[in-house]
Parts: sequence; structure tokens; C-alpha cells
Amino acid sequence: MKKISRKGAKTQSEFWSTCSSFASLRLCVRILLLVFAITPTVYSQTPDLTNVEESVREQITTAQAALAALSKNPSTTETALSEAYGRLGEIYHAYSLTSAARDSYLNANRLAPREFRWIYLLARLDHQDGRFEDAIRRYRLALTLRPDYVAALINLGNIFLELNRLNEAAESFQSALKLEQNNPAAHYGLGQVAISKRSYAEAVDHFEKTLAQVPEANRVHYSLAMAYRGLGDVNKVKAHLAQQGTVGVRVSDPLVDRLQDSIAGERLHLSRGKVAFEAQRYAEAVNEFRKAVGANPESVAARVNLGAALTQLGDLNGAAEQFEEALRIEPGKVNAHYNLAVLLARQNKHEQAITHLRSALNVEPGDQSARFLLAQELNKAGRVDEALTEYAHVDLSNEGALLEHVRLLYRKGQFKQALDRLEKSHAQYPQRGRTVVMLAYLLAASPQLELRNGVRALQLAQRVYNTTSAAQHGALVALALAEVGRCSEASEWQRRMIAAAEGDTDLLAKLKAGLKLYENIQPCRPSSERILAGILLSEKN
Repeated sequence: MKKISRKGAKTQSEFWSTCSSFASLRLCVRILLLVFAITPTVYSQTPDLTNVEESVREQITTAQAALAALSKNPSTTETALSEAYGRLGEIYHAYSLTSAARDSYLNANRLAPREFRWIYLLARLDHQDGRFEDAIRRYRLALTLRPDYVAALINLGNIFLELNRLNEAAESFQSALKLEQNNPAAHYGLGQVAISKRSYAEAVDHFEKTLAQVPEANRVHYSLAMAYRGLGDVNKVKAHLAQQGTVGVRVSDPLVDRLQDSIAGERLHLSRGKVAFEAQRYAEAVNEFRKAVGANPESVAARVNLGAALTQLGDLNGAAEQFEEALRIEPGKVNAHYNLAVLLARQNKHEQAITHLRSALNVEPGDQSARFLLAQELNKAGRVDEALTEYAHVDLSNEGALLEHVRLLYRKGQFKQALDRLEKSHAQYPQRGRTVVMLAYLLAASPQLELRNGVRALQLAQRVYNTTSAAQHGALVALALAEVGRCSEASEWQRRMIAAAEGDTDLLAKLKAGLKLYENIQPCRPSSERILAGILLSEKN
């Protein structure tokens, strides 16, 4: 920490000489305190610029030199010095040099305590660093100076939402709407508050208003799906889940947005490319990332991002070239290994994909995406036992990986291991429908008879059918009824599902074959079930 002092209008010796002429020592002390109060001592942290590109280093050192010159000039006003500190802080902030940015903003704030910008930008750093109570305090202070700054209200609401302080969150978002009636970020925040309070109709209203303002914000579709799930509208749940994506809602924030104007060289193009990529403007992203590579050909981040954008445009050869170049520069780059493996997997080059995935996992053993893809590629390469080992190390939070693992165990005849895996997952995530379907099926029709539990299978199957009303799930109820020996009820359920499946030729044929078993064989408990296995154990169950 480097200490920088500003000289006051008088030296201490000059001050005491003047003070001696006053009759009252108390008055002298008061004057002394006042002088010291308006000539603060400030602190500045100089960041390590060793690894930044030359143009950025030059930009930062120029700003540092300008500040140093101002601080040494006794005629520099407090306002001018505050502006210089604030400007340097903005440059640091733009390049994510957050510790140095914080110090600069603090110095600017000490010199100009009522300047909104420095208080607000400090609040943003607090928010970013997870220092929520400091952020709340500073956002509130900033709003006393600029009560019309909508972004401060939205950010404050988002913090309250994260802390589950729902009433305070709602108050902040409502205040933002009073300033901007159609603000999409405020409506989105109120939708999140409503869904947390189980006010699903209100949540739908706010999310729909959000999408009306920013239809490209496809992440909102997931929130809408959850709200419709709360209302029991299965069709709308499916419709919105099919439209979900990664583009979110952000509030217009002039102070933070203008930080981008401070960025030069590679980082400028990386920042612009990231914005374009997240908005799914992939051609624009490619253009920006190419400029980033041009500014710094040895930039691994620029090449990996360019490869990812080229992948989205379908230029797989160009993307592979960028990932390979990134690995030449940094052989252990996990993202480059993983992305290259994805491309190779698409081209059915499974062994090469496996090599890159193992390289990624050697660096980051906890990378769940790489572990899951490795299991899939080993399976496709016919290395089933190795695939089973990798699937077993994928976290149960990944339902897709769990179900693939169970299907593979089932095909290998490892029924107990499959059932144990399902039971463990269901205990942790009881609301997952596909897991429940597969669990109910194995409990009703496991080829290993001692693993069956018809009563529990029936409970689970009825729960699924009550949620979906799907014919194949009704057939699962019939299968569970047959397992507990209630053959006439099984037959009746199957006939109802046959009526419901009119128009689905393949499913209809399977349901009619199952009905014959329930009607013609007594007891109707299936010794080995193959009719529904292809449906309920498929990837689309």
C-alpha cells in the first residue's frame, strides 16, 4: 500500500505561528481540526501489470502518472483530485482490477463525499464481491443522492432477493417501476419474488411483461415454466422449457456500461464478443473475437472464445483450429480440451475425444461436464465397463447422466446396482419425474424378481400419471397393479390407456399386447416385461 499525502494551505509550523496570535487555545485546536479534516491522507494500491497487454499497460500507467502529477501540485483542487482518482478507479474496474479500483474509489469518495458516482461504483464492487451488507448500505446512500437512478433500485432488489428478504426486494422493484413503468428487470425481479411466495399467477404476469419488453431474454422462459408448473398447466410448462436459453435480463446501468469505453485492445473485443455471444449474435461474436486474436495472437481466451463462436455458426474445422492453437499456447487449458472433445464427438471420433477429455480431467478432476461426456464417449466406443466407472462419478444432480447410467446397468444385467442408483437419486431429488418413472418400472418389473416392490411401484406410478396423464404412464400403473395381483384393475387401466393412445400407432400396439397378458394369464404378474421397457427406459420417458 503506497501512501500519498496532500499538502494543505499551510505547513504545521506556519499554522502554529498563526495560532499563537489567537487568545484562545481552544479556538486554535478547533482550527487545527478543521485544517486536518479538509486535507485527508489517502491510500492507493498499484496493481501488478506484468501480464497485461502492452496497450492496456500504457493506458493504465498514463492514468497513474496523471494522478501522481495532480497530487503533487499544491494548486490542485479537491474536486479535481477526486475526479482523477475516480477516473483511474473506472479504468481499473473496467479491467477487473477490483482491489485497486476499490482503493481509487475510496480515495475519490473521501475527497468528494457527496459524489454519487463513487459511492455507487463502490456499491457495485461490494455487490460483485458478495459483501451484501456493505453493498446495501452504499446503494441506500447513493439513492439519497440520486433517488431516480433505477439501476441502484434494481441491484438493491436483487440483493434482497438473494438474501430471501422478499418484502424489501418487492419494495425496491416497485420503486423502480414507479420511475420506469415497463422496466423489464423490475418486472423480472417481482416475478421472482412472486414465485418465491408461491403467487404463481402474479409471477406469470410479471414474466410475460418481461418477455414483452425483451423477447430475446430466453432465460425468462424457464422462470415462466416454473410459474406455470405451480399453476398446474403442464402444456405451458413444456412449451416454455422448450424455449429456455442463456440470455438473461439486465438493467440499463449508464455508470457501469460506460466502463466499457475505458477498455482498449484485446479486452475490448473480448468484452464485446462476450456480449454478442450471450445474445446469440454469433457472427458478430466471431468478428469481435477475431479482432481480439489480432490484438494478441497468443491470447488463449480469445482463441477459445473464437472457437466456441465458430462452433455455433457450424464452422467445425475453423473452431477445431482455434482450440488446437489454444492448446499449443497452453497445453493444459481445460476449456480447449473439452470444446475440442465436443467437436470430435460430433464427428464420431470417439477415441480422440476420449484423449482430450482425460487431459481435461487430469487438470480438473471435478469437471462434471467433462466426466459425463467421457462416460458417453467410452460407451459409444464400446468400452462399457470404463463408461460405467465414469458414470458412477458423475454427480446425481445431473439427471440425464443418472438415467444413462441406469440404462447401461440394466442392459448389462446389473439390476440391483441400477435400482440402488435410482433410489439414492430419488431420495435426494424426489420431484424428478423421469427418475420416478424409471424407479417405478424397475420396482414393478425388474427381471430380478426379489428386487420388485409392487405396492411402492403403484404409489410412484399413480403419482406420475396424476401429474402427466400420459398413456404410457397410465400403462405403468397397470403394470404395477399386475405385479400386486390386481389383474382386473390392470386390464381396466390398460383399456383406458388404449383409448387415450388413439393415433399413436406404435404405443397402441404395445398397449394392446400388454392387455392380452393381463386378460389371458392368471396370475397376471409379469415374469419378464419387454413391452414397456422400450418406452419407459428410453431417453424420452
